[in-house]
Amino acid sequence: MAKEEKTVKEEKKVEVEDLPGVGEATAEKLRENGYDDILSLAVASPKDLSELAGIGEGAAIKIIAAARKLADVGNFESGEEIMKRRQLVK
Repeated sequence: MAKEEKTVKEEKKVEVEDLPGVGEATAEKLRENGYDDILSLAVASPKDLSELAGIGEGAAIKIIAAARKLADVGNFESGEEIMKRRQLVK
């Protein structure tokens, strides 16, 4: 009998606090405000994340970038980012 191979890759669930720069307190604030998984962080705006979690916008950008990398959402751009880019076009 031929040995069957698994075709589905087993994925490890990544928790919010597994992201760089996210400790227990920050993770709790994020969860309280609806950011309870990697995908919700990947699509968040830096401004919202920094205001809700009480962190700097630079830290929020790093958290979002790490979440996007882990969630494998590609080159995601929020509507806000697209509008800013469009304003630069003359």
